[in-house]
Amino acid sequence: MNEGRDNSGKFAAGNTGGPGRPPRATERDYLVALSESCSTDDWQEIVTRAVDDAKGGDAKARAWLAGYLVGEPGSRGEMLHTIAVEVAAGSDPLELDAAKRRSDDKHSQLMHQSW
Repeated sequence: MNEGRDNSGKFAAGNTGGPGRPPRATERDYLVALSESCSTDDWQEIVTRAVDDAKGGDAKARAWLAGYLVGEPGSRGEMLHTIAVEVAAGSDPLELDAAKRRSDDKHSQLMHQSW
């Protein structure tokens, strides 16, 4: 049952782990399929319903809207619309991700320096 793991449950040396996250191209394919299956009018109806539900006290609707509008607290992940805009503009989201991480890391280092 603990195949490939050490006594503490961590992956043992030489174990490749799981399959990992899907490649960006796969995410892009799913995003395209989603956007082709859900028209702008459909999405507007869904969002309007979520807004109405959130105003009526539905915590799940509020959380869902907040996830799209401002992201999850402490999250560095991309929102779907960011990826869609970058793809439509012909940008390479992987290059932009790497540049943002480098920028964030430099900012973090500056913020944690002792003066």
